[in-house]
Amino acid sequence: MKRKRQKGFTLIELVIAIFTGTIVIVAAGMILFFGQRTWNSTWDRTNLQRDASYAMSRMTRDIKAGVSAQVESNGDGLKIFNGGDWVRFFTTSGAAMLTLKSETGGTSYQTALYGTVLEDNVEALKFNVTGNTVTIDLKMKDYNLETHFASTVMMRNYGQ
Repeated sequence: MKRKRQKGFTLIELVIAIFTGTIVIVAAGMILFFGQRTWNSTWDRTNLQRDASYAMSRMTRDIKAGVSAQVESNGDGLKIFNGGDWVRFFTTSGAAMLTLKSETGGTSYQTALYGTVLEDNVEALKFNVTGNTVTIDLKMKDYNLETHFASTVMMRNYGQ
């Protein structure tokens, strides 16, 4: 009498297939996880450098248009005279913010807050004025990311 052979998988074949499938799924998940983590890190770094670049270009534009400049509060602030008004860049202590104000009038200044150039992440900002040259040193930090921008800008209208 002939025995009919049963068709299907044995228990060992099924366990091997499940184990192999699990390895493939875990590997794909790790690739996606590390890819997403790298993307987020790169995006955060790009945003930090974009903010620092914006702040530097904003300050550079106002400094180039200035007639004279003076450093305030141990180098943490800068006042630029543009021929009619004073433009002032400063950081608020403990707030990690870079703010821009326009001050008009004689000895009693009318202050209009133009706004915050950088809302947070400013670690240090130093200015130095030598003649018609203003040096800017900006350090920003966001969690474990840091960026450092330094620039020297000449006032085009110096002494006019």
